[in-house]
Amino acid sequence: MITLSGIAYAYGEKIVFSDLNLTIPRTGITVLSGPSGCGKTTLLRLLAGLAAPARGEISGMPRHPALLFQENRLLPWRTVRQHLTDVLPRTRRGEADTFLRLIELEGEGALHPPALSGGMARRLALARALALGGDMLLLDEPFPGVDAARAKRILLRLRELDTPVLLVCHEEGLLSQCDRIITLHQREWPSQR
Repeated sequence: MITLSGIAYAYGEKIVFSDLNLTIPRTGITVLSGPSGCGKTTLLRLLAGLAAPARGEISGMPRHPALLFQENRLLPWRTVRQHLTDVLPRTRRGEADTFLRLIELEGEGALHPPALSGGMARRLALARALALGGDMLLLDEPFPGVDAARAKRILLRLRELDTPVLLVCHEEGLLSQCDRIITLHQREWPSQR
């Protein structure tokens, strides 16, 4: 289990967490849900080590998580395939096609990001995070612009990777595909189901 104990974090005067206590399983797919501005992205950044709490402790977090940012952060001069081979070790570059199939972009490897639709670009960003690897996947809004049927198929494939996933998701149709939901409330205790 990942345990957050007494976490406090603020952006200047804006308090995001004042005393967050939460446990997150290190298995299956867990969804972080809640209204905009309640701290879902901040929580992922804390877990990834990109931000440090002002107070409190995080324990049990895997050492090498992979983070999918809310922004795609694609390089317009690199092809779809190059976005994957850039993060894969040299000995694993042949696996790029496996990741393209996983996110249903096979046959698009020679395209550049400006030629992709919004949903295709988001899936490429997801594939790059998966190719980067890690012992936990932290996915911030992985499916905007992706049709519901395709998002469900990709989510099922993520489950088959047998890597724990913590994702921020607002798509109601996907919540039933996940193992558990943690709902954050502004200035309230989180609830789990």
